[in-house]
Amino acid sequence: MSTLDKLEIGQSARIKAVGGEGQRRQHFLDMGLIPDAFIKIVKYAPLGDPMEVMIHGYALTLRKADAALIEVEACDDTQSEEKDSNLDQLYITSLPDHNAHPGLGEEGIYHDKTHETPLPKGTKLTFALAGQQNCGKTTLFNQLTGANQHVGNFPGVTVDRKDGVIKGHPETSVTDLPGIYSLSPYTSEEIVSREFIIKEKPKAIINIVAALYLTMQLMELGTPMVLALNMMDEVRNNGGSILVNEMEQILGLPVVPISAAKNEGINELVDHAIHIAKYQEAPVRQDFCDKDDHGGAVHRCLHSIMHLIEDHAQRADIPVRFAASKLIEGDAVVMEALKLSQNEKETLEHLILQMEEERGLDRAAAMAEMRFAFIKRLCDKTVVKPKESKEYQRSRKIDKILTGKWTAIPIFILVMMGIIWLSIDALGAPLQDWLDQGISWLAGVTGNALAGWNVSPAVQSLVVHAIHIAKYQEAPVRQDFCDKDDH
Repeated sequence: MSTLDKLEIGQSARIKAVGGEGQRRQHFLDMGLIPDAFIKIVKYAPLGDPMEVMIHGYALTLRKADAALIEVEACDDTQSEEKDSNLDQLYITSLPDHNAHPGLGEEGIYHDKTHETPLPKGTKLTFALAGQQNCGKTTLFNQLTGANQHVGNFPGVTVDRKDGVIKGHPETSVTDLPGIYSLSPYTSEEIVSREFIIKEKPKAIINIVAALYLTMQLMELGTPMVLALNMMDEVRNNGGSILVNEMEQILGLPVVPISAAKNEGINELVDHAIHIAKYQEAPVRQDFCDKDDHGGAVHRCLHSIMHLIEDHAQRADIPVRFAASKLIEGDAVVMEALKLSQNEKETLEHLILQMEEERGLDRAAAMAEMRFAFIKRLCDKTVVKPKESKEYQRSRKIDKILTGKWTAIPIFILVMMGIIWLSIDALGAPLQDWLDQGISWLAGVTGNALAGWNVSPAVQSLVVHAIHIAKYQEAPVRQDFCDKDDH
């Protein structure tokens, strides 16, 4: 048995235990560091910290101090690849030629006009734009709002808040939430995002997807939501595909393939977002916990707690499914908000302890494993993984040299020396000469123009001298106004 920080580059392992305490450990689990997951070391930073790993098909950066808390058992690549390939072949039966979009959420297909309950005319349609870091969320926000946006802060914290109006829809308002991995209250960004959705209650959520873990937690909130699958052009170009129809049917919410950088699919995304907000079409509630998985331990525990706290959740205005999940994870904020009696707290603890015993995992790990297991089944049914593009392979080779353990610092020194040489010698002197000539020309033209307009000589001198001062950056001669012999 070893810890993750002891592995070498390229080495694979299976996670055996996740250390840490409280919200820090919960953060590890939310990022996918769960027991029995396969993990591979991609690279270390030039100075050895942090490190990049591959888990659940995506890259993750960890500090070595955090990696030291993850117990692993070394294995070879064939073990993890064999398991993944078997699961992939189990569900995928055909590949689509393109990513067609079904009609869920579209008027006239799944929308029954005889049971319409639209919001009153003139209601402000507010949206929360949610997603992980580096998933294209800011690019999408700019595509949605253009110049109709302003930047501020969330109340009581220094986390930036961007609000804007969707182009062509003055009745809308969209808030760009910070990039987060989950709705667990670990970072200030996660706290303000959760508080915004629960307390300010946007009419709908636009969830731009890099990974589905956050999506599942957002669905538990019961807020109308549309899923934006970004960079679909790259997926197609690299031989990958997503069965959008099947994904939409399984999740029970609109799924729209887009490319935020190329402005593809944005209009369709906006149409779906406005529709579900106007008609308040919440996601079809999903039971992510399989009642047959490991004897249904998590399923029974979760539903028993939902029944136990239903009245409390309604009074606290917190979605009951979300509240039950967070109670199992040990979320102190939700526990305090529900105001459970001592007897109810004891019943809650008994239910969780029974689940832990039956499942063989601690409470937080069991919940995280349940979500990632659902994500795995969903992806096996709907996703054909793309191959690595030539651009990515080339970028990785260059990155290996530029950030290598023995090459990164020498290359950095050479680059800095080159920049200094260019700025002082090769380019600095010619640029300074051009600047001198330009400012002298500007001073002459300005002086002649002022003289031609019969401006007083004093003003002419003032303006021309100001230009020359800007040229030479002449500061006033420092004066010592206090006389050393005074008094």
